[in-house]
Amino acid sequence: MFIFSSVDEFSVLRKSIKEELAQISGKDAQRIFIAINEGVNNAIFHGNKADNRKKVYLTMEKLLDELKIVIRDEGDGFCYAETSSARSGFEEHGRGFEIIQHCMDSYQVNRVGNEITLIKKINTA
Repeated sequence: MFIFSSVDEFSVLRKSIKEELAQISGKDAQRIFIAINEGVNNAIFHGNKADNRKKVYLTMEKLLDELKIVIRDEGDGFCYAETSSARSGFEEHGRGFEIIQHCMDSYQVNRVGNEITLIKKINTA
């Protein structure tokens, strides 16, 4: 588990996360990291509102044929249905979920809106 409060703290962990992803997922590591980065930015800036007293928790778990990544913040959450319907691909902000969807096989936001689970199928051969 990785725990951090700011982009600066996350940047210290980036190398370790990328190395772990490379071991688990090989060629998909970069795409997975892009999705993680989007989720982390959402957690820091939108969830925790850049409050360095609040933490972000990142876990990665290799299951039989998939990688499961959970990013949780200590914010109040948000209504994903409202946010997803209000997005526009031409705006600079609000594309994080579209990028995550492009990089991962699936993702899920919890009911509260302070946790996202990312799933990527991995080749176990």
